[in-house]
Amino acid sequence: MVILLAAVVLVFFVLFQSGFFGGDDRRIRITCVGDSLTYGSGVLKTRDVDSYPAKLQSKLGTSHIVSNFGLRNATASSSGDLPYVNSNEYKDSLESNPDVVILMLGTNDTKTYNWNAKAYEDGLRELVETYQKLSSKPTVYLMRSPYCYSLDGSDVAEYEIQPSIVNDELGSIINKVADEAVVEVIDLYTVTEGQDELYTDGIHFNAKGYELIADTVYDIVK
Repeated sequence: MVILLAAVVLVFFVLFQSGFFGGDDRRIRITCVGDSLTYGSGVLKTRDVDSYPAKLQSKLGTSHIVSNFGLRNATASSSGDLPYVNSNEYKDSLESNPDVVILMLGTNDTKTYNWNAKAYEDGLRELVETYQKLSSKPTVYLMRSPYCYSLDGSDVAEYEIQPSIVNDELGSIINKVADEAVVEVIDLYTVTEGQDELYTDGIHFNAKGYELIADTVYDIVK
């Protein structure tokens, strides 16, 4: 009986927070923007619970609503093979009325056939500025793309991604754009570097890896 009563109270609280009874939706809206590392590649069969946005939702609870606008293969650069700005995910993210935007794009930009440092910097800057100009005035966080590695030890990893660029130039550009836009960087590279056991293919994470990302984000946005 006590358990049933507690469940009813919890449901009532969630509905009240979400404006179900006619009031304002008081939940803090977190919009997660990115590529397959946001979408949840590596845990596709369980991404609804094991992607980092899903795990972040679980940690934050009913006071927040975390939305996943990840697009596999997306690039920040408008000249990449799949520019995020041309996608429905981008449009939906702009319409999500966010209080917080967590932006992580760059790994796909380092592919051998995509990499253009200036195009990446320009695209990333445009994305940050666009989110900052939304009417909801969200706090924007830039996430530095995590560590990656090639399975065979070569200079090029799976999907033609270049770990040396992720390690060096990509991080420098992210920090530069963040400084100019006055936004905080969430450094995933440092927290994942060398932890090969967190990966499924040298690029994407297993559930434990996404748990680490969610923990890192949670410590900043909670």
